Amino acid sequence: MSISAKDHWQERGKAWTATAVQGISADDTFNQMIIAEAGIQAGEKILDLASGTGNPAVSIAHSMKGDGDVICADLTQLMLKTARQRAEKLSLGIMSFTAADMAALPFEDGQFDAITCRFGIMFPEDKVAVAREAKRVLKPGGRVAYIVWGAYKENPPFHVSRRAVAKYLGTDEGPIPGRHSLSASGTLREILQEAGLENVEERELRYKNRVDDIDDYVTRNLNRSFVEETKDMTDAAFVLLKAAVIEAWLPFNEDGVLQVPNYARLGIGWKTY
Repeated sequence: MSISAKDHWQERGKAWTATAVQGISADDTFNQMIIAEAGIQAGEKILDLASGTGNPAVSIAHSMKGDGDVICADLTQLMLKTARQRAEKLSLGIMSFTAADMAALPFEDGQFDAITCRFGIMFPEDKVAVAREAKRVLKPGGRVAYIVWGAYKENPPFHVSRRAVAKYLGTDEGPIPGRHSLSASGTLREILQEAGLENVEERELRYKNRVDDIDDYVTRNLNRSFVEETKDMTDAAFVLLKAAVIEAWLPFNEDGVLQVPNYARLGIGWKTY
């Protein structure tokens, strides 16, 4: 990956590290889905790519109850700092950490029973090469499981706040972010097949995240995803912006509780030889 890309994720890592939860994620749903869909078992050796602050790696290690190995890999050490802290807090001694580019992994062939990647494969320029590299380090009979975001318009966690912030600031919403670049049905499946993986499947993952503390939810989102827009704001202006975003979430209030729809796509492929 280019130096400019590394710099980008280094800067993104600062906001993610500052706002990341400790321990198990408050919303662990996608993590549990990938564990179940990938059929991860205790005793296996797992590589989690684009692990960031530790999702789904922390949940995977926690599910294995001390039996196995979970390696977290991410482009920058800063992103992995929080994953390390979470592992220490939960006494997950089976976890280890390495800075690595998904397109050039520092592992020998045939090392892993399974590889997971939650919301990472959307960003490399050559996605087929990334999937092919994952296949290289899988054991024969091993499998890879990728989760990518579904369509932007079907993911309120992104468009609700983004539109509300743009409206408040009087700016344009802008183009659909790159995180949704693999949202079209079949796109992820084609990438895995072209990489030479077998028995490839792709399907939808949908659920609603129950948010009991909307103030905290919106504050974390603004501090994580709107750093440039808010960095020079006074406290009073930030409070007004937060109120505008909270108001934009009102259509998703069900019986006094915020229910946030999430939509992703899952791709699984196997190395059969």
